[in-house]
Amino acid sequence: MTVEKLKRKIKCDVSGCNNQADYTILNKRFVFDGNVYLCATCLNNLYGEIGKFVKPKSIKPIYKKGEKDEI
Repeated sequence: MTVEKLKRKIKCDVSGCNNQADYTILNKRFVFDGNVYLCATCLNNLYGEIGKFVKPKSIKPIYKKGEKDEI
């Protein structure tokens, strides 16, 4: 799945939202149009809701503290 900025005028897929969609979530698994079209407001709301359940993993450092580079 990828998120891309839209170039066409399409209505937002969220129920009750009458805005024009600004972004699309592309899903290449479907034969037919399985994309989700979202306006900027709905995308920000979705991002906030996903953040409640999914936490980003921390980046592992290349070198651990106290270790010297051995050659």
